[in-house]
Amino acid sequence: MRKIFYLLMSLILLSSCDDSFKDDRSYQSAKIVAVKLNNVLYNIAQNDMNEAKVILPAGTNLKDVKTEILVSNGSVVSPANNVNRDLTKPIDVNIYGQDGQSSVWKLIVQSPPSLTSLTVVGLPIPKENIHFGKTSIIVQVPVGTDITKLAVSYEFNNGTLNNYVNGTVKDYSFNLPSKAPFKLEVLGVDGTTIYKYDVVFTSEQVGPAKISSMVINGDTTSEIIIVDATKNIVQPVVPYLTNFADATVVINVPFGNTIDPAFKGTNVNTLAGFKVKITGTDGIEREFTVKNPLIKNSPILEKSHADFGFSANAGSSAGFSGNAIVVAAHQLPAALPGTTGLFGIYAYDFAGNLIKSLDKGATPLFDGGAVTGIRKLATDDNGKILGVQLGAGAGATTNLNIVKWNSINDTAPTNYITFSQTSLGLAYPARSAGINIKGSLDGNAVITVPVAGKMDVLVWTVTNGVLNPTPTKQALAYSGVPANYYSVQPDETGFVAATAGTGHNGLALLGSSFTEITKSSSGSATSDCKTITYKSRKYLTYVAQVGGKHVFRIVDYTTASTVALDSPIMEITGPAVANANITVDADFAVINGKLHVLYYGTNDKLAVYKLEQ
Repeated sequence: MRKIFYLLMSLILLSSCDDSFKDDRSYQSAKIVAVKLNNVLYNIAQNDMNEAKVILPAGTNLKDVKTEILVSNGSVVSPANNVNRDLTKPIDVNIYGQDGQSSVWKLIVQSPPSLTSLTVVGLPIPKENIHFGKTSIIVQVPVGTDITKLAVSYEFNNGTLNNYVNGTVKDYSFNLPSKAPFKLEVLGVDGTTIYKYDVVFTSEQVGPAKISSMVINGDTTSEIIIVDATKNIVQPVVPYLTNFADATVVINVPFGNTIDPAFKGTNVNTLAGFKVKITGTDGIEREFTVKNPLIKNSPILEKSHADFGFSANAGSSAGFSGNAIVVAAHQLPAALPGTTGLFGIYAYDFAGNLIKSLDKGATPLFDGGAVTGIRKLATDDNGKILGVQLGAGAGATTNLNIVKWNSINDTAPTNYITFSQTSLGLAYPARSAGINIKGSLDGNAVITVPVAGKMDVLVWTVTNGVLNPTPTKQALAYSGVPANYYSVQPDETGFVAATAGTGHNGLALLGSSFTEITKSSSGSATSDCKTITYKSRKYLTYVAQVGGKHVFRIVDYTTASTVALDSPIMEITGPAVANANITVDADFAVINGKLHVLYYGTNDKLAVYKLEQ
């Protein structure tokens, strides 16, 4: 009796369950979900008009196709499944659903035309030179072919010519955008669909995907460097500096190539590089890796060491000063025209003409010797010039000076900073390795002088135009021995070391207390650099010595990283040159509202480039 009671209760509970547990699939409408053609399964595209469409590869025979129509929530009433039939035209499919409803669907199977033959009267064309794409027919012809009078014949599977008669003489020349290529129309096998193809005859190489050129922020590339052909790595070359971190990029490809629409070309950080997929006329999609842009244009000034008239190894430093360029030279075989000395700092105009030698005053503060001679100079934001005495061989109590000219027209320099080994409390000679300035000596500035052959760096500050004559002593956190010439350039947040020696070769970004943030991995020796913050970007320029050649470089280090330091946006390599001391220099200046850069390499040349259009 108890068993009967439990059985009745179970039936009551089951019958009262929520309707949500019921299988309601039988109430869904029947629909075509796929089709098997010659035993190959194809998914279909549906729409709200009870149409099921399948697109097969071009040129597929649709006249005798074994057809099986697959339906969900119902069955096919007609036509019969697994029967060979002609699918060149749409067919009606009657379906009966499990919900008791009948419906009529239209099955549309399409196969675009496929070019089987293309011939030109009087012009044999190898098959491999005919490239048939989804919307184009591109034919490579010999250089010099007259494409304005060609009699062409086309043959297609699954298509017939709609707007052209085979053998008709036609002008196939084009000139985009004013004159478009001839658009051949082909009527599909369904007798309704018109397929259109741009027909191009060209002597240019066609086939694999290729980047012909780019437009970056409105500047057209002068060259696309093939960095690695097997890996499709390229690098664009542009004439001017723009904001490469937020760029608008237009990619130009040979006619018939198609760019993946996923590439938008706006707000592209080209400094980080980017990837883009392109399909060639051979139908193969290739992914290109595009490296950061390189700036390359002609210098507005280029003057060789020989043209300066300097002795070997004599010119060692240069910079901008107002509308002039100043160069330090400690030895000349003969006085330069209009001057009397055989050493000094010389001012030139932007055509390379000597303006004057800077006046030394009644009692010269320096001579051509190693102790008091000036090898390195630096200029501030307003063109004021500081020159530091070398101090090679100076005694412990010998006073060494950093001298200042307010402009190239000063009648004499002044002692700006005086120091000695004793006054600095050093256990070794206070020989200078270089000098750098950030800021304005009339406002706020930081001045650095590294000690030659040592890791120690002297740092002076200027506040509201007032110099603190007592330097702080910092040190590079590297082992080994630096070279006799190297520099530490101040910037807004710290310093940039440009070094050559056994401890470190290359660039290092440092914090305000000389803690390393990051450094270059290239190991390119250098001895000087300059930074500038311009249009919210931080740029660094320097001359490296690589393989016995001077390499002029600019990097964008707004984002501090090894990748940034190793990815120059300007890189110009000169010829082989002897420069044992690796005495080089670089400088930035905004002249007439445009950013300029200066490069100098001992025994090589001075070059000035205008970076903006």
